[in-house]
Amino acid sequence: MASSQKQLSMLFLAYVLLLLTQEMPFLASSRSSSPEALASATNQTRYEEVEALLTWKSKLDSGSRFTLSSWNGTNPCSWRGINCDSLGSVASLNLSNSIIHGMLHYLNFSQLPNLIALTLANNSFFGKTPLSMANLAKLTYLDLSRNILSGNIPTQLWPLRSLRDLNLLNNDLAGPIPNEIFSLSNLTYLYLSDNKLAGFIPKEIGRLKSLAYLHIANNRITSPIPSSIGNMSNMEEIWFFNNQLAGYIPKEIGMLESLIQLDLSANYVNGSIPTTLGNLSKMKYLYLYDNQLSGPIPSEVGGMRFLIHFELLVNDLTGPIPSMIGNLSNLNILNLYQNKLSGPIPKELGMLRSLSYLYHLDNQLSGPIPSEVGGMRFLIHFELQTNDLTGPIPSTIGNLSNLNILDLYQNKLSGPIPKELGMLESLSYLVLRVNSLSGSIPSIIGNLSKLISLQLSDNKFVGQLPQDICSGQVLEKISTDNNHFTGPIP
Repeated sequence: MASSQKQLSMLFLAYVLLLLTQEMPFLASSRSSSPEALASATNQTRYEEVEALLTWKSKLDSGSRFTLSSWNGTNPCSWRGINCDSLGSVASLNLSNSIIHGMLHYLNFSQLPNLIALTLANNSFFGKTPLSMANLAKLTYLDLSRNILSGNIPTQLWPLRSLRDLNLLNNDLAGPIPNEIFSLSNLTYLYLSDNKLAGFIPKEIGRLKSLAYLHIANNRITSPIPSSIGNMSNMEEIWFFNNQLAGYIPKEIGMLESLIQLDLSANYVNGSIPTTLGNLSKMKYLYLYDNQLSGPIPSEVGGMRFLIHFELLVNDLTGPIPSMIGNLSNLNILNLYQNKLSGPIPKELGMLRSLSYLYHLDNQLSGPIPSEVGGMRFLIHFELQTNDLTGPIPSTIGNLSNLNILDLYQNKLSGPIPKELGMLESLSYLVLRVNSLSGSIPSIIGNLSKLISLQLSDNKFVGQLPQDICSGQVLEKISTDNNHFTGPIP
């Protein structure tokens, strides 16, 4: 009797379990998670990975197949460029700089379900990317840069929601930047430079709030910069240079408090420089040159205290150089060439102790060269040619011991050449022509042993040329015409 009851209890338990597995299929499926089942699934995945990779290899040219000569056998974890995860499945494929020529079309990515990183940079892959790439659900890193890929940016990338790094630079990709790319909400790096992309920067770009590096330089993009760019709070680098961008610089760029580099050069950007740029306290490199910017340089730029390169050349900027530029103590390059800036050179420039390159040529600057410029001890290039500067050359320029080029061509400078210029032992180019300088040439100029070019023409110099003016062994050019020199030529 007890035995019968025990059998009935077991039958009842089995019946309950059957009902549960029908109602809750996951209980039945748990049986497939046994070690034997997992091993079988892993073996199947590995078989498919090997099949996909060897099929692709067979479609490449002989030189590429030789490069991949280690791709043999059934263990891809030992093959060139491949790393596997803990279960022996292919997790990374890196064949960058491998001189491989062929198409990605023949690589069935659906058979590489565990791929996390795909790096094929700097090869000769051509054609379009295959639709099967959409199956790489775990992919976080994709680098197809420096190849010959063509067509539009592949739409099959949009399902890759785990993607953090997307690098397609330096290919032959054409067409617009598709709106769908901005559904990749985890993107941190987006590199699309050096292609043939055209059209607009979609306003949807503001969705990429994780993006830190946005490079779309050297394309054919025509549009204003969308104001939604201000939503990208993690942005550190924006490269839009050498496109056909038009319209204003949106004031919302000033909201990107993490921005370190902004390059809008070689476009058709117009309007004024927004004062909000002064909020970018982490900015180090600001390139706005070769555009159609107008109006003054806002004094707020003095808020970018870590700025190293500040290049505004070839625009239509007007008004004075703001004295607040003197706050940029880390500045190494200040280039204001070919604008319509006017007024005096602010004495605060002398506070730029890290400055190496100063280009203020081709403007309408007036007044004297302030003696405070002698404080720029690391200056290498000092170019103020083609302005309306007056007064003497300050003797403090002799403090600039690293100076290689001093070019004051075509101003209205007067008075003698200060003998302190003879202390500039690193000077290679001394260009003083087309001014109203007078007096005799100090003999100490002969100490400039590294001088390559000495241009003194079209001034009011008098007296004899010093006997040792040509003592330097590297002097290639000397011009002294249209002065009042007397005596013999040394």
